[in-house]
Amino acid sequence: MKNKLKLRAVGLGLMILGGILFVVAVKYINSEWPQIFVGLASILSSAMGFGILIMPLEPSSTEPEQND
Repeated sequence: MKNKLKLRAVGLGLMILGGILFVVAVKYINSEWPQIFVGLASILSSAMGFGILIMPLEPSSTEPEQND
């Protein structure tokens, strides 16, 4: 139970970090290349966080269920 919550918290934290990096890239960085790199880091961080949040934690069963 704790591991599941920790993993979800990491995903949420990565999404929040991606949002913060995006704001920093758009608002505070004026040079072209650093802005591009920080923007790409924000997209990567948000995507990884979202992927971790929607990742199934229980392995799916490949065996068909038998109803007797």
